[in-house]
Amino acid sequence: MPLLRPLLIAAIVAAMSAAAPAAHAATLFDNLAGSRDGADPLLSFGPLADSFSTGANAGLVLTQVTALLKSDNAAVVGDVLVSLRADSGAGPGSLIATLGTLSSAAVSTTDFAAYTFKPAAGVQLSANTTYWVQLEAVGANAVEWSWSQDLSGTGVAGGSNYSATLGLSSNAAAAPYQLSVSVQAVPEPASVALMLGGVGLVGLTAAARRRKA
Repeated sequence: MPLLRPLLIAAIVAAMSAAAPAAHAATLFDNLAGSRDGADPLLSFGPLADSFSTGANAGLVLTQVTALLKSDNAAVVGDVLVSLRADSGAGPGSLIATLGTLSSAAVSTTDFAAYTFKPAAGVQLSANTTYWVQLEAVGANAVEWSWSQDLSGTGVAGGSNYSATLGLSSNAAAAPYQLSVSVQAVPEPASVALMLGGVGLVGLTAAARRRKA
């Protein structure tokens, strides 16, 4: 009979692993495939930013953002800083997390290319909340961020964009910068606890039946 306990524990662990909802990837904003209709320089127009919203989705973790960038002058080298910002009501507000930095020396001077930035750890996002992805020049550089008038991409039409020079604009009034925002949807702790509690009760019931037998 002592062998039954480790076997039961192993069965419960296996059931928990099988029943636990897996995280899955999703996209909240994406206009990377849109037409490239223009670009703004980070140094003289920036900081530049696009907004995105989580909607009613809960349990989202920001995993990466990707922007279309190009450098106009390889001889002018400085860093690009990418950050996640709260919504101030008039554009990007307080810093939530730094998503990465990139030397302009690594940015193509021949054509716009996609550059991906990932936070050191996933950033938890709140439901029904607007956030901003901001790009800014740290020191002089010639990096530009392309913008597109195509609003058909995921999460694009209802958003806004910002330039320190031009101010806040809806995406319908002024074309947003080309960006994608990727997240993972993970189960809420309460849901996981309920699921694991159910599995635990099943295991306890099975053990009780064995003892009774």
